[in-house]
Amino acid sequence: MREIGRAFAAGSVDIATALVALRVNVLRSVLTALGVMIGVLAVTLAVAIGEGAKVSVQQAIYTMGSNMAMVFPQPESRGGRRSLERGRLTGADGEAVEHQVPGVTAIAPQLRNTTQLIVDGRHVSTSTIGATPGYAEVSNINVNDGRFLKDADVAAAARVIVLGPTVATSLFGEADPIGRAIRVNRVPFTVIGVMEAKGSSFGRDNDDVAVVPITTARQRFGTSSPGPDDVAALFVGFDEETDLEDAKRRIIEVLRQRNHVQAEALNPFTITTTQEFAEQTKAITMIFQAVLVAIASVSLLVGGVGIMNIMLISVTERTREIGLRMALGARRRDIRNQFLTESAVLCLLGGAIGLVVALVLANLFERLAGFPAPIGAGAAAATLMFSAGLGLMFGSYPAIRASRLSPIDALRSE
Repeated sequence: MREIGRAFAAGSVDIATALVALRVNVLRSVLTALGVMIGVLAVTLAVAIGEGAKVSVQQAIYTMGSNMAMVFPQPESRGGRRSLERGRLTGADGEAVEHQVPGVTAIAPQLRNTTQLIVDGRHVSTSTIGATPGYAEVSNINVNDGRFLKDADVAAAARVIVLGPTVATSLFGEADPIGRAIRVNRVPFTVIGVMEAKGSSFGRDNDDVAVVPITTARQRFGTSSPGPDDVAALFVGFDEETDLEDAKRRIIEVLRQRNHVQAEALNPFTITTTQEFAEQTKAITMIFQAVLVAIASVSLLVGGVGIMNIMLISVTERTREIGLRMALGARRRDIRNQFLTESAVLCLLGGAIGLVVALVLANLFERLAGFPAPIGAGAAAATLMFSAGLGLMFGSYPAIRASRLSPIDALRSE
């Protein structure tokens, strides 16, 4: 304990001495710390933007559905090869998947069109999805007002519509749209619900959408599909315990059998799971973050070189002081620790200022751009520790050089 107390006392003296030395040349200290501040600011913001990209990906996955497979009638391509068959996907395929693949919680066949919605002279163009009640469960959709589609709506091809919040606000403002009539591609529909807001992901407004029964969409809007039961997409929801990789394999087996695909032929459909989407986007965001950090680290390296240059100048200017301290009994390690502490304190101050500016800019970025840029307590602490380590690394050479000076030669210097 006595040795720890001595070490703590010595460290406190070194820090106090470092602060006095830095205060003697305030302007030079500020300009030197500025390089570290800019470097820490750039690296911190780069890490924050990378973390924000990961958060956006997680939000996008939750918006689509946390545990599901998305099946599209686009032919598969593999190694430069592409299926020559035209892709097809039908509602019957969805029913077969629901009955033959274990773990399925809901099936959501879809048709998609861009439609004009008009009410009282106001009109908007939006993406209209023809769906079934299972679409709400698979895609994590909650209804804020009214209700979502029911099986009876699909069976009767009812002219009812559920609006996204963006569409509802554009058409009705603050008024209650439930029960109101609107025209969809000149066809009258009744609003039965308004979905809960989901926000934006990847620059796309998830609330700028409308949902109608899939049978109504097929009758009223028409499709480019070759068959009366064809769909544009099939979302398959699974319970949380289901292995999506195994589920995807089973879906492929069912659909290949139904489409009579030969053993060596490519699939006339494509399947993507939310797990695959998460892994792909995670790899992209990690590369994106690494590139940003690498670019920003250049400015941090420049700041570190600036610290070393200033410390070398400080050693040269204070040669007589070093010689006098040695003559009065200071050991070489005391001289080394003094300059190391000065360098670490200088970098720590620059890093702290850079961190504060980064927090302000990240907050401003989140408010103006609507893009998350989180800087957690762990990242902040790591930034400060890294700043101090940077000072120790770039200050080590000047500190060692100062400690190796000859006391006699140092006292003789002018």
